[in-house]
Formats: sequence, C-alpha cells, structure tokens
Amino acid sequence: MDDGVILKLLLFANVVSLVLLSKGIYDLVKNNELSKRILTYILLFIYFIGFVYIENMLLEKGLKDYVDISMLISVTFFTQLAFIFILITNKIAKTVSNNDEIEVITNKVKIYKTLIEDKINNGDLFNLTKIKIQNYRTLIEYSSDKTFNSILSYASLLVKKHRNDRNVSIFYDTNEIIIIGNLTNKDKINNIALEVYELLIQPIKMKGKNFILQPIIGNVIYSNDIDNADEMLKRVDIACYKAKKLGLVIDFYSENYAQSINDEVDILSKLVHAIPNKEFELYYQPIVNSIDKTLHGYEALIRWPQKDGSMIPPDKFISIAEKNNYIKGITQWVVSQVASDIIRLKNDNLNFQVHINISTLDLYDDDLYNQLFDMVVNKHLEPSSMILEVTESALMSDVDAAYLMLSKLSELGFYISIDDFGTGYSSLSLLRILAFNQIKIDQSFIRNMAVGNSDYAIVASTIYLAHSLGCNVVAEGVEDEHLFAELQELGCDYVQGYYISKPQDIDSIINWSLKLIEREKMSAIA
Repeated sequence: MDDGVILKLLLFANVVSLVLLSKGIYDLVKNNELSKRILTYILLFIYFIGFVYIENMLLEKGLKDYVDISMLISVTFFTQLAFIFILITNKIAKTVSNNDEIEVITNKVKIYKTLIEDKINNGDLFNLTKIKIQNYRTLIEYSSDKTFNSILSYASLLVKKHRNDRNVSIFYDTNEIIIIGNLTNKDKINNIALEVYELLIQPIKMKGKNFILQPIIGNVIYSNDIDNADEMLKRVDIACYKAKKLGLVIDFYSENYAQSINDEVDILSKLVHAIPNKEFELYYQPIVNSIDKTLHGYEALIRWPQKDGSMIPPDKFISIAEKNNYIKGITQWVVSQVASDIIRLKNDNLNFQVHINISTLDLYDDDLYNQLFDMVVNKHLEPSSMILEVTESALMSDVDAAYLMLSKLSELGFYISIDDFGTGYSSLSLLRILAFNQIKIDQSFIRNMAVGNSDYAIVASTIYLAHSLGCNVVAEGVEDEHLFAELQELGCDYVQGYYISKPQDIDSIINWSLKLIEREKMSAIA
C-alpha cells in the first residue's frame, strides 16, 4: 500500500473518530465546570489548526512532506485521546457521584418503599423524614419543571452531604425529599431536622437566578404498630400536614392528631348529605335584660344530631364546612329556618329579635345579601327581627369588604352585632370604621372576671366604650349569679348563658318563654 493511501485512511479515521466523540464533546462544553470547558476549547482549537494544516499541505505539496503531515495527524490523534480521557474521567465522576450521593432514577417511589418494607420486615429501628417544598408550584412557574427538578436534586445533594452518613438513604421526587435514617431519639431527629431546614432556606443559585425554598419537615419514628411502608408514608404525610396547619416548619406524627384528621374526614363525608337530608337542627338560647331579667331575644345555635344519639358540636364541623365551601349552604339553611321560626314565635306573641351567626365567607360575596333581600322584599320579613352576629376576627380578614357588606345589610334594616369582641387585634379601629348596633363580649373574659383583674378591667372598659358609641352590650357565658350581679353593677345591658337557660329547641324555648312572661306578670301583680 502506497503512502498516499495510508495518509488518506489516517485522515478519514481522524474525522470518523471526531464524529464519534462529538456527543461527548458537546456535553463537556454544555454541562461541565469551567475548567473542563476551557480545556475542551483549547483541545478543539489545537485539533482544528492541525487538521487545516494537513489539508493545506496535501493540496500544496502532495506527499513531499510526508513526515510533517504524519506528525500533524499524530497531533490531532493525541487531542482526540485527550478528549477520550476527559470523557472517561467525567463519566466515572458522574457514576461515583450518583452511587455515593443521589441516584436519579425513574422508579424512586418503588425503591424507597421497598427499602422501608425491608426495614419493617427485618425489625430494624429507623426514622422517616419527609421534606415538602411548599412553594414548588411558584418556583416551576418562575423557571420550569426541568429547572425545579435540578433544584430539588441539588437540595437533596446538600442534605446528603450534611448528613454524611452511609446508613442514611435519600431520595427526591416531584416536590419532596425522603430521608430514611437510623435514629430513634426524637430530640436528635428534631435537631438534625432544624439543621436541614436552615440549610435548605438558603438561596440556591441555578442558571443565574437565586431560588428560595420553603420547606416543611415531617418526621415519624418506626413503631411496632406499623405493618407496611404505606402506613409509614401516611404517617409522615400527616406529620407534614400537622406542621403546615399549626404554622410550624418541623413536626412529628402524633396519634391524637391523626385521629383528629380521621374525624375531620368522617365529618366532611357526612356534611355532603347533611343539608339535603335535613339533619341540622336549631336551638335557641335566651338573652335577658340585666336589670330585671325580662326576655330580650334569642341566639340561634345550630346543632347536628347523629343517628346513634350523639351530637357533633359546631366547633367541630363549622371550620370544616368553611374550609370545604359548605358553610354558605349551612348559613342559607339557618337564615331560612330562623325566618320560619320567627313566624312561630310571633304567633305566640313572642316578638323578640333572633341573633344569627354569620361566617367569614358569607361577608365576602352577595349570596347572603341576595337571600335576605329576597326575604325582606318578597316574603315580608322584618329586618329588625334579626341581629346578624359577625366575629371580630372575620371582620379583620378584609375590613374593606366587610364594611361594604355590613353597610348594605344595615341599609336593608338588619341590626349588626360584633361577636366575641376583645379576641381580635384591632378592636378600636373596627369600632371607628364599621357600622354596628351591638357588641357581644367574649365569654372568656366574662368567666374570668371574678379571678382576673385584667379581665374585669377589659369588660368594664368595653361596656363604657360601647355606651359612648351608642351601642348596647351583651355578655356571653354568664354561668352564675355572682357574674350576673357584677355585670349588672357595671351597667351591661343584656346577659346570656346557662345561668339564664341552656339552648333549647323551638318548641321548648316557646314554652320556656311563655312561662317566663307569665311569671313576670304574676310578679307585677304581686
């Protein structure tokens, strides 16, 4: 074979080998650290300079400078060998990194569930920690799914390096990081979780941008009552949910809280059918004049009896109804039922106002207003027969919207009462801005009047302030004669509580009221 053929074969092999290496070279240029990128650019420069010279020499001199051409071909081959070396070391580094730190795998869930199952079956003592990134949707919108996945991968790597324990397994998936450890001491787990939290809230720089994570961390320690991985994962999810609901960043699973969640799910499933099946009932608690105990009105209180004779109290189901958008339907039912019961009361000459509790959500759309407007215009409801009670905290969630709605209701002729007064944070500003007719002092202040000087002072000053603004005052939670006498002395207008009467259904409250009025008449005659 002559020298020309050999040179051409060498040149062809040179080009083919570069093509085969092109994907790896592209990855080096695109993804690696600065030092490898610079080295790659230098080698590419050397290669192409050498290749251009080979072509020129072949064209100009033919095979005369065979030795020089061979040397240049050797140079280009050496640059390719350098590329191969860099690619191999880079691949090894990636493999070591993945095996030793975080392995990016598609079946992550299956892997860590299997690992948890193995530990349970072996009777190992271990802990499970889940880190949920609360703002992951915002981060995805700000960047992309791919970028967020890189952020989560990097965050997992930070956690792994921080733990620096070969017995700890770490996985990431979607918007969470899973840590399977070998700890059983709650304090130690909590301390490590705090360190991890502090680590993860530091800005993470990715593609020239700073990203701030908002992690919530849930923890669970394996116990003998856990039979499988699903139960372990369910418990760590409950721990995360508990932390979020309580406004914490770290928390542990607790059986009591898990039971409360189960109860919440049970109540929610029952709420779906409660209104269509007419399961709710209204009870009425009387409100009397503090001077002579004459009847002034009633507060309508919702009750939810169960088939087994038990009762689900309002403080259990109202908040669940609010969170799941059932409260509007409940309020509409209450208003409608109260309107019907007012007619029954009037038929017995019991022309007293009925207080109705209004939810926060009812203040911020027109459904309630439209219902009341229809009752006034088309069904001849007297607005003054109802007092709408709104809690101070509900008003404070959006003062402007509350002001607009209460103004409209007041113009329609309804009385407005601020319920649980004193439990909010901006009571004086509320009094200055909102139109209302009455203040109800929260029962927590009333019940502690006898033992707390500060509570007594709050009640006294609230009564004075309300009277100065032309409003009357109702004291809730009056349980005994001593409290009644103190409120009477302070000039409180009306009282409500078990000292007067417990809440009763409509038939019972009518009978109770008629007997009270009869006694009043007998006392007047005597």
